[in-house]
Amino acid sequence: MTEPDDLDAVVEDIIVDCYGDDEQDTAFLTVFEEECQLPTTATLLGIPVTVTGLNLGRRGLLAICEGPHGAGEVSFADLAFAPDTLAAWVHAAYRHHLGLPPFPAQPRPGWRWGD
Repeated sequence: MTEPDDLDAVVEDIIVDCYGDDEQDTAFLTVFEEECQLPTTATLLGIPVTVTGLNLGRRGLLAICEGPHGAGEVSFADLAFAPDTLAAWVHAAYRHHLGLPPFPAQPRPGWRWGD
């Protein structure tokens, strides 16, 4: 479903003008907020949550979530999105960028940031 070569191109497109980890995290935050409609649904350890926003943390992106056990911030990388959504595709690129295996995501051939 999700191929590393596809994600390499997406990551490169997102971080092309970035210097350092902070700017790269900001680029992913910007892409997600501008390309993916918030709030959106996701799961955290199999539990449904609503993602209402993102923040920059000391160790990467944090998702602001509301779920059955309350609200708070969690690592954006720990979420999973429905595979057929653009959110899943951007999230897969983020996890790939971090060196983590991406969760299932439907490829978006030809998708480019800002198009």
